[in-house]
Amino acid sequence: MAEKVKKLNTAKTDTEVKPLVRAHARSLRIAPRKMRLVTNLVKNMRLNEAMTQLQFTNKKGAKMLQKLLQSAAANAENYFSLNRDGLFIKTITCDMGPVLQRSFPRARGSAFMIRRKMSHVNVVLEERAVKVKKKKTPIVPKAVKPKPKAVESKTDMPMDESVMTPPVVESDVKEIHNENNSDLVDEKTSPQNLRK
Repeated sequence: MAEKVKKLNTAKTDTEVKPLVRAHARSLRIAPRKMRLVTNLVKNMRLNEAMTQLQFTNKKGAKMLQKLLQSAAANAENYFSLNRDGLFIKTITCDMGPVLQRSFPRARGSAFMIRRKMSHVNVVLEERAVKVKKKKTPIVPKAVKPKPKAVESKTDMPMDESVMTPPVVESDVKEIHNENNSDLVDEKTSPQNLRK
């Protein structure tokens, strides 16, 4: 019987047990319901990605959680000699802390109770292998730029070098403006067209 136990114990030591890094923040002055919005945002993320996500999250609990994750990363580096780039958030929980009771004065001398809730946040980090992703180069066809057509000037006069004008470029699109065309206005207002 003792031999079987020894064999089981040796089998467990052969597999490498990865250390779990724990950190907690106690009595944070924020309601757990509000803090869970932030903790669920970074659950099951790599540490670097979570820190970036929290940096751009516009919530009060984001700064608190960012401090906690920095503390957990420091614990991993100093006490367990783990690489910060390989850390992964295994679990993160937000629990109810103590409740401070305050009163708010109401009509006719009565008072309503205000419950100032606090929360406890626990985080567990573990080291996972970093997967190197290959960067895909996008295949983009080269755009062909149309060559502008230059119109040569037909003047026989010699040009001064000091006064140079850029060549006139003809566009393929003809612009049509009928607003100032008096023939069309006369046509539309003629008595024969008005009768039709």
